Amino acid sequence: MPADHAASLLADAAELERRDEAVAGELETIRSLAERAGAVRIRVEEVRAALDRLPAEREEVALLFRAAEEDVARSRDELERAGSRVASLESSRRRQDELDRARKELATAREAQSDAEARIERLAERTAELEAQEQALDAERALLVRTAAEISSELRTNGRVTATAGREPGTTLPELDDWGGRVRSALFVARGTLETERERIVVEANALGSSVLGEPLGASSVALVRRRLEERLS
Repeated sequence: MPADHAASLLADAAELERRDEAVAGELETIRSLAERAGAVRIRVEEVRAALDRLPAEREEVALLFRAAEEDVARSRDELERAGSRVASLESSRRRQDELDRARKELATAREAQSDAEARIERLAERTAELEAQEQALDAERALLVRTAAEISSELRTNGRVTATAGREPGTTLPELDDWGGRVRSALFVARGTLETERERIVVEANALGSSVLGEPLGASSVALVRRRLEERLS
């Protein structure tokens, strides 16, 4: 084979490998964008669900808090009555068994009051936790908005993705969810197009290799075809 023809064939193989690497790089970019956008959408759903649960959780805690406050008030009244009864029995020197019962009732009243006050404290802590959780979720929502905007900016500069995917994602969780769906569809199409293009490059490279080597190739990569041609033609 003339040297110039061999050089031309090797140049063709090198160009196919360059095109294959370029498409592979674009594919990796699309996969990365899809992964990042998918992570945003998943977290949007989780944050949205958590925020949707908060009103019911706060209402439940508020009901329990009011009930605990009523229990505290009742226990204080009972404690006062039990204390007065014990004091009365001690001053009148009534029978010991009657005084023992009154003292037991007083101890029970003190325990009930302590339990009710502890319940109030726990519910107050839970209320603070729910408020902190809402603030954290709101902060994460803002972060998700910024992240989605950054991804949209990258999508607008990617020639493989439709223009609709690069539209601003919005600022609310429902808008972010809709944005995520649009981006997922657009990137799915772009990925399919690139994968098909890469498959065609591999077919073209195999055809070139077969024509030179005189045998069918089952090579799965353009780089492998190029190496075999270099071994034969160099």
